[in-house]
Amino acid sequence: MQVPNTGSRPGEETRAPINWRLGKAVLTNHPRLAQGAKYLFQRLRSWLQRPWLWLLLWAGGLMLLNAPQQSLMAYDEGYYAQQARWMLENNDWITVGWWGTPVFDRTIGAQWLIALSYHWFGISEGAARLPSMVASLGAIFLTWRIGTRLLPPTAGLWGAAILTVMPLWMHSTKLATQDMLLVFLELLAIWALLHSEDHPHQRLGWGMVAGMALSLGFLAKSVMIVLPAIALLPYLIRGHKTHHHLTNLGLYYGLLFGAIPSVIWLERSVARYGSLPLKQLFEKVILLAQAGSESATTATFKSTTTFTYYLWHIPATTFPWALFALVGAWLLGRHPLVGRRTLWLGYPAVLLLLLSLFDTRTWYYSLQLYPFIALLAAVGLDHVGRLYRSRAPRRYRVAVGLSWAIGVLALLLISAALALLLTPGELISADIRPYGWLGLLGGLGWLMPWFMGLYRQGRISSTQQKLWQWGWLLGPWLAIAAAFSTGLWGNYNPDLKAALASEPIAPILANNAIHIIQPGGDRDTILLTFYTPHLGKPLADWSQIPSEHYAWGNGQQVPLPPDSGYEIIATLGDWQLVRAPLIPAMIPKG
Repeated sequence: MQVPNTGSRPGEETRAPINWRLGKAVLTNHPRLAQGAKYLFQRLRSWLQRPWLWLLLWAGGLMLLNAPQQSLMAYDEGYYAQQARWMLENNDWITVGWWGTPVFDRTIGAQWLIALSYHWFGISEGAARLPSMVASLGAIFLTWRIGTRLLPPTAGLWGAAILTVMPLWMHSTKLATQDMLLVFLELLAIWALLHSEDHPHQRLGWGMVAGMALSLGFLAKSVMIVLPAIALLPYLIRGHKTHHHLTNLGLYYGLLFGAIPSVIWLERSVARYGSLPLKQLFEKVILLAQAGSESATTATFKSTTTFTYYLWHIPATTFPWALFALVGAWLLGRHPLVGRRTLWLGYPAVLLLLLSLFDTRTWYYSLQLYPFIALLAAVGLDHVGRLYRSRAPRRYRVAVGLSWAIGVLALLLISAALALLLTPGELISADIRPYGWLGLLGGLGWLMPWFMGLYRQGRISSTQQKLWQWGWLLGPWLAIAAAFSTGLWGNYNPDLKAALASEPIAPILANNAIHIIQPGGDRDTILLTFYTPHLGKPLADWSQIPSEHYAWGNGQQVPLPPDSGYEIIATLGDWQLVRAPLIPAMIPKG
């Protein structure tokens, strides 16, 4: 009998069956071993089906992406990072200061967390940003849990996934600021209130969690927590006969207990500095409430435009999710089985109105609305996904039209990206070229729903519907991954940091205390302060530099006197690193 040629050695084709039969025989003869293997397989399968695990990979994967080099953004990230550094180095956990001057224009919660991160992991950009990253991840998970009470319940998971791929949300995730902490506390309060509805016998405990979260919001971002608290009132008042939150003593106990850290901090601040802390906090609130106001640390991002600022800014920065959110809001508004409309629709609407009435309008205030925009967008995306799966031609054509729209946009992005990446270096700035990777990866990801809508064959399964929906999220996810990997997000001042790490500046900074002449709150002062490892004292002018010591100074604001004997070590823009002579020359006054 002729043996067929299988392209393998004799006997090789029987190895796998023999090994399989051997394994099966071992399991058959050892029932306990078989039972253990079956249990491990079931546990592994159960773990892989857990939504939180996939959400952790989806969001955590983006957060772990970094360019090799990182540098801080001056406003407001560098300011908080340096304040936290002074707290740790001086063991002063009360003062919110800048170069020895108390500046109580903001509360201290974020700086405490950053300082603790420094204590555990050392002083670095990553340690400064870690509290925001943890708070963002917590907010994403809370969005998922809050959304499970929507229809359909899977909107919670989709909403959390959509929140992850909102560009400004992920951009803020890796900024050492107060915003992620504030949103996390707001969502924690809302989740605790909803959880107490589902577990009436635990109303007291979960009411305390909600109250404490709201009170701690003051420590995180001062009176900004008042706006979401007011936005919750329609839900608390209108649904009181159902949930009885306003008569839950736990809520009020939580408000009192959560206020203890703020009260202790303010009491000790007043004991040390008199009425200055309360006066500065109050003045900052008045300043932000006035149109046209501007502070040094928010000047870059502040907008004091018209009342409609958020009406165009939010759709522009959350595209295409704001469009899906409108569909979701319409569906929730007309669905008879959806409860708590005053929460799903009333809370974001009232909060949007309050933010618009607040004369200082800035992009990071709108982050408080993003979780609810994401949840509403998830409802809309699920509805459009069912249109894609529908066998009715009119309904299906709506989904196909959207697929074509996103496909055309994807092709435009890819074309623009290739133009940036393939243009010769002498014809295009090196700072612009990395944006090509954002367009290329984002465009390639958005081709997925277009291809699936273009080549539909037969009946669409639920798995194909989910893949079509995931395609809408894939493009933004890849674009954000490119932004983090190229350093467009995370490495905000690479030139200055590179200069400080090179000769002749680096060895001087490493081995000497560096004073600073008339430190202010401008961008360069903030960055030079953080990236100078050994700080000296603030000085009024060059003549106060001790003999043979070093100092940073702005040569435009405080010119160095000619022929004074001071050695200019390096110049960075308007700033100079200067070394005083052995015997300081007499510098005439005036």
